Amino acid sequence: MSYLDEQLDALVDEAAQAVPHRRLCGCARCRQQQGFRAVEVRRRHFPSGGCGCGCGGDASFDEATVRRAPRPARRQTSVRARGSQLPGWRGWTPPVSLAAIDAARTAASRGGQVDALLRPFLAPGPQVYRITRAGIDRNRPLSIGMTKGINSIAQRIIEHYRQPSRADPRVNAAIRNLQPGQILVQAARLTRQAMHPRRARNYEGWLQDRERPLLYDPNSTTFDEAALMYDN
Repeated sequence: MSYLDEQLDALVDEAAQAVPHRRLCGCARCRQQQGFRAVEVRRRHFPSGGCGCGCGGDASFDEATVRRAPRPARRQTSVRARGSQLPGWRGWTPPVSLAAIDAARTAASRGGQVDALLRPFLAPGPQVYRITRAGIDRNRPLSIGMTKGINSIAQRIIEHYRQPSRADPRVNAAIRNLQPGQILVQAARLTRQAMHPRRARNYEGWLQDRERPLLYDPNSTTFDEAALMYDN
């Protein structure tokens, strides 16, 4: 046995001791007991053999079976960015797809349960949201906007996607030809409930200035702000 083979065997033994065996396999038994997670150790050291869990399954790595969390664009404002003027900022929620939001909206309308991750997108009232196109907007988000009145983020995003007469024309043009699963949305985590629209607009403008989304225009008036002007 060569020195490299001995080193590889030593690494395998070390990894098997350090990592629970149920995390080294994608078989039904392992998924049921601990949940499926692709582990780099398995990819490196168990390319074609058993996983060691006693199930006799193959530990070969199938890229299609991995469920990766969707990634928003970079340059996301950190929760640590809040200051004395905007003390309610707590960061963005994890990104969820429009497909998931639409399904949650349908489930809620039928009296079904909604996952806690999706509830912020169904809550009515002034809220700030962030749109990213998966696989396209890598360095900057597409848009940052806000809702008005009793509208929810879900309703507003669906307007952008399916109702051109009520959408921001630039947002509609950028997402209308995408699949719902490609449109990622995040909600701003703000501590104050039932926020006044003008305060929500402050957060929207602050985040736009910090992140400079692709559709950012400091001299433009957004659809939602225009609606506020007409109401007063």
